[in-house]
Amino acid sequence: MTTSLRELAFSEIGDLVHSPVSVFGPDETVSRVLGVLKETDRYEAAVKSDGSVGLITVRDLLDVDQPTQTKVDKVWKSTGFVAPSDTVINIVENLVRNNIRALPVVEGGNVVGIISQLDLVTAMCNVPELSGIHAKELIRSPVFSLDIEEKVSFARRLMLERGISHVPVVEYGRLVGVVTAKSIVNTFIIPASRTTSGERVEEKVPRFHGTASGIMDAHPFIVRPDASALDVVRGLRDQGQSACFMTDERGKILGIITPRELISPLLRFRVREELPVYIMGLSDEDFFERSVAEEKVRRVVRKSMRFRPDIAEVSIRIKSSRTQGNRTRYELTARAISPEGKINAEAEGWDLLGVFDELCETLGKAIMRSKPEPRGEVRHRRFRR
Repeated sequence: MTTSLRELAFSEIGDLVHSPVSVFGPDETVSRVLGVLKETDRYEAAVKSDGSVGLITVRDLLDVDQPTQTKVDKVWKSTGFVAPSDTVINIVENLVRNNIRALPVVEGGNVVGIISQLDLVTAMCNVPELSGIHAKELIRSPVFSLDIEEKVSFARRLMLERGISHVPVVEYGRLVGVVTAKSIVNTFIIPASRTTSGERVEEKVPRFHGTASGIMDAHPFIVRPDASALDVVRGLRDQGQSACFMTDERGKILGIITPRELISPLLRFRVREELPVYIMGLSDEDFFERSVAEEKVRRVVRKSMRFRPDIAEVSIRIKSSRTQGNRTRYELTARAISPEGKINAEAEGWDLLGVFDELCETLGKAIMRSKPEPRGEVRHRRFRR
C-alpha cells in the first residue's frame, strides 16, 4: 500500500516484522546457527538467555574457528528488544543510535520476530516521495576497496576490524564485484552432513584461502549519481541485495549506500527536545545577552549533531575581568557532554556576543573533529603482501 514517509515513520512495526524467527539458547552450537541462517538466507538470528535477548549475526561468525565446538554464549550480543506496537521512527532511532542492524521483537515474553534495517528499507519501496531524494545525498564515502587479486583473509580481517559486511572489489580502479561476510562464511565453513535439523558440520579446509575474485559477487547493485533513493530501495528489494554502490561512468566508486543510510531520512520526523544549555557567569540583569547566547549555542550544536547526535547538554562558564580603562575582558569555556566524553572549546575577547560567536565556531569545529569514524567508511588501499 502506498504511503508517505511521515505515515511510515509513525506506523507500528507489527506488519514489517520478519517471522517466524529462529531462537537459539546460549548452550547451542554455532554450527546450528550457521545452518539455519544459510537455509533461511537471513543475516541474523535471535538469542534468548536468562531474560536477556539479543542477536547472533553472520559477521559474528567470521571470527569463529570451530563452529561445531563453539557455543552461542561465546558469540552473541545482547541488544534488548522491541514490541510489535513500537513505531518505525523509534526503531530507526534505536538502530542508528546503537549502530546495530536489527532488533528482536518480543510479545508476551516470547521472541516473535526480528525487525532489521533491511525490513524497513523494503517497506520504503511503497513511499513514492523518495523519488525526490537524491541517492548521492545519502552515500558514504570514501569506501575501502580490495584489488581483485587481494586475499580473502585480508577481506575477512578488514570486516572484523572495521565492523562492515561489504567490501567492493576493483580492477584497474573499476568496480567489478563485492565480497560479503555471507560469501566468506558460506564458502569457508563448508557443510558436509546434517546431524539434526539445522545442524551443519564443516569440513576442514585451509582457512580463508584464495583471492577476492574467487568468492566475489560479480553483479553488485550499482547506481549512477542521478539515481533517487526510491531507485535504490526498490533495487535492493528486486535484486535481493543488502548494499548499493554508486559509480561514475567509468566504474569508479563514488560511495556506498546501505540500509543504514536509507532509513536516515525517517529521523527528520522525530520530536527533538530542546538541548539543555547552561551559562554560568552572567548576572540576572543580562537577560538579553543570556537568551541570545543560548540560542547561538543551540543553533551551532544542532547543526553539528549530524556528526555527534549523542550530545546531551552544553555548559558555558564565563569569567570577566576589568582593566584599568574600565573595559571588561571575557574568557569563555564551553563543554559539550556526550556518553563518549566531553568536547571542550575556548574563546576570549572584549565584546561578549562577539566572543560567543567565536566560541560557537570553535565548538562546532571541535564537535566535527570528535565524530567517531563511521562504520563501513574506509579508504581505498591496496594491500601489499
